[in-house]
Amino acid sequence: MWDAVNEAIDDKSFKLRESVWSTGIGPDYIEQAFRIAHEIDPAVKLVYNDCGAENINAKSDAIYAMLNDFKARGVPVHGVGFQAHVTSADID
Repeated sequence: MWDAVNEAIDDKSFKLRESVWSTGIGPDYIEQAFRIAHEIDPAVKLVYNDCGAENINAKSDAIYAMLNDFKARGVPVHGVGFQAHVTSADID
């Protein structure tokens, strides 16, 4: 299993996060990443990973819409990873 793309959706606007990838390649860089990874190893499972989407909210809706569109167009996405950003300040 490969984490093909990580944290591409902005936490405040719920749109594509500005990054070296989105600026340099353009908004279709996520789709390209999945397609290229699949070409490299067609047997591997490819995952989109992000934080702040473990509950139903605007960010999870944006991720769902993006991945639903990808799946409808045959982009090889096999799963979604949910991550947490935890620091020692979060522990009582």
